[in-house]
Amino acid sequence: MIEAPWIETQVITSSEPASIKDINNDIERELAFYKQALEGAIEGRKNVITSGVPFSRPDDYFAEMIKSDVHMTRIRQKLVNEEQSIKASEEARRLRELKKFGKKVQVEKIQERQKKKKEDLEKIKVMKKKRKGIEDTALDDDFEIALEQAAADDRSRKRQNTGKNGKRVSKDTRYGFGGKKRHAKSNTADSSGDLSQFDSTNGKSGWKASMANKKRKFTKKRPGKAKRKSARNKK
Repeated sequence: MIEAPWIETQVITSSEPASIKDINNDIERELAFYKQALEGAIEGRKNVITSGVPFSRPDDYFAEMIKSDVHMTRIRQKLVNEEQSIKASEEARRLRELKKFGKKVQVEKIQERQKKKKEDLEKIKVMKKKRKGIEDTALDDDFEIALEQAAADDRSRKRQNTGKNGKRVSKDTRYGFGGKKRHAKSNTADSSGDLSQFDSTNGKSGWKASMANKKRKFTKKRPGKAKRKSARNKK
């Protein structure tokens, strides 16, 4: 019987049988299988090299993909969408943090202004008390007048700051100041009965106006329908 070369059968037998004390022990059983497989792989590689058969894939070898291009494109798009979603959520979280920080800064600024205002009022009260203690009533009155004048100036500045801007003034000049505009030129009962502005000359002047008045005065009035009918019957 002729034995076939090893490369045709590629049969490898381990040098020692697997000895497992407890077959129900998964770790021990898998470790024995691993040792047998490792020994067979090492021995098989030596035999292949001895046989002179190439078994390594060349660097320029391109194998056909198991997955189609459409499937891989769909997977790639899914990964891109997930990455964009993660970036969007991170950006939204960053904006929320900035908004919270901005509100915090705004509240701190308002509190600082209120604190400064309170301190200024306290200083004014202390100054008034000192003035009352060391100066006479006239000086105290002058100080009160100065305080009132400063408050009035402050109010006037605020009033000027809250005035209308140029754009608002321009629109008011062009369109008015609001209110009802529909039917503004319509007649009313009083305006319909008011004939004070009626011009009997119909805009004419001089002898034309006098002639128009005479013509209107001496024009014969047209008889009614019944009279015209009776006149035709008489004829």
